This record gives sequence, C-alpha cells and structure tokens, in this order.
Amino acid sequence: MNELIWKDHTMTRISKKNAIIIITLLSLVLSGAVYAQEKMLIIRGDDLGMTQGSLVAFEQAFNNGILTAASVMVPTPWFEGAAELCRKNPGWCTGIHLMLVGEWRGYKTRPVLPWSKISSMVDEDGYLYTYPDELWEKNPKLKEIDAEFRAQIDLALKKGINVQYIDTHYMHPSSVTHPGLKELLIKIGEDYDIPVSMLQGEDYSVRIYSTPIDEKLSTAIKSIEDLKPGLNIWVCHPGIDSPEHGALIHANPDHIMSGGGVGKHRAEVLNVLKSIELKSAILKNNVKLVSYQDLWDYDK
Repeated sequence: MNELIWKDHTMTRISKKNAIIIITLLSLVLSGAVYAQEKMLIIRGDDLGMTQGSLVAFEQAFNNGILTAASVMVPTPWFEGAAELCRKNPGWCTGIHLMLVGEWRGYKTRPVLPWSKISSMVDEDGYLYTYPDELWEKNPKLKEIDAEFRAQIDLALKKGINVQYIDTHYMHPSSVTHPGLKELLIKIGEDYDIPVSMLQGEDYSVRIYSTPIDEKLSTAIKSIEDLKPGLNIWVCHPGIDSPEHGALIHANPDHIMSGGGVGKHRAEVLNVLKSIELKSAILKNNVKLVSYQDLWDYDK
C-alpha cells in the first residue's frame, strides 16, 4: 500500500446543513500518512450506470453524503449517463464494476464485446447469465473473460472516465472460486496499474445490503462503532425509490429483496449515507474516510 496521495477532490452543490460536517470529515482524509493503528474506511458504491436512478443517487451520495468511491457498470443501459457524470466530477474516485452476470428478471445485459467472440460466457441469445453459479456451470474460458473485462475498462477510458480501481459485480475477488479468475484480476490490475478492490487487505466490516430498511441506519452506526484499526470497506448500493428501481427482482429466488423491494432498500442506503447521525458516528469514532485514489499512486 502506498503513502496517502491526495488528489484534487471537489465538492459541489452541498447543502449548508451538511457542508461543515462534510468538510470536517474530509479533513480526516487529508491528515497525514496511513498508519496501521488508524481506522480507515472506504465507502464504495456499486452499480453506477445500471439505472437512471443510480445517477441521481450517486451524485447525492458524493455531494451530500460520505461516499468515497463509485463502481461504474459499463455494459448497462445508463453507462453513457454515468460516464458523463464522472467526467463532470473528476475529483470522484471511480472504478469499473466488472460484469460477468446480469441478475435481474426481464432486464438482460449484453457484454461489451460481440457475443460471438465470447460465446462460452453468454447464453444462446448473447446475454450474460443471471448469477455466478449458472455461469460457472458453463465453464467459461478465462481468455474470453479476460477479453471482456479489458473491453469494459477500455470503453470506460475511451469515454473519459478516470479509472482508479476495478472490482467484480456479484462476486468478491477475495472469495471467488473459479480457477484462475483471481489471478486474472490481479494481472489486469497490474497491466492497468490500478488496485483490485477487496484484494488490498480490506476488512469487509460494514454490511447493510439485506438488513431490514428500518434497521439500516442503526446497523451502520453500530458497525462504525465496532471498526477495528486498519483498512475497512463498506460496499453499498445507493439508489432512489422509483418505479424503475422498484421493478428490479433478482433472478435467483434466494436473493430477492423483501420488506419493500430493491427501490426502497437502495433509497434507504442513500438516506443513511447522507444522515447526520452516521456522519457524527464517524467523527466520534475517529474513522478516516479514504478511497483507492488516496491509497494508490496514479501518476504515470
């Protein structure tokens, strides 16, 4: 892990109510080098570009909340909108949420490359499979996965996104079991000179994805209070309560959201990220908010 390197973070359209506390929080990022005894937290938002609502949510999560990194989905319908948003906000820490699956019913996702070139990782109609187990059963070729991953990164770069890390959608690199995939991700990270999220020694210490809606804030605060020194990560999914998000239903029955559906769950995540209570807990517990941009030297 390299010394903390601060890039020109910008904040726009921040409400007066949140400005002082956000500036105070960001000052924690600016202060000094990384020490093992410090409680550091990356707050990574996933699925930017999946929906129009994600664009609204991520802008709020950065400008009025405490999000420190955003993972962009390249093959999804609102990628162009996400790319425009990232270009307008070059101070955001942005990564690529590498996709091998598209998990929603009636909401299919095609890869970036022509599907005839990566036929082992798509169904007979050229769509990504719906969840990892279904994909692994088809024994996808690592060469094809490698090509598609690089195509997603290259398209993001072409569209002007400042790619500062990579991660994987619907599967964590640290626990993936498909032979050779973890090594493949490490090689891609080395080739592009960017870190692979979840392979930098992060402790996945804050989790509220499936927590009941009315318990998300209290669970997040408790997790902040329990953080241990070192590099921690919170992978979250900001959204808004809209018909678009409300229509999202997992293809895997075991992963269907209950108690309000995807829209209400993701909207509450956004509320938590913007809440004064959570910001106060971070300050009270001396948690330093960091991003992959802070922990990696991007100077070529």
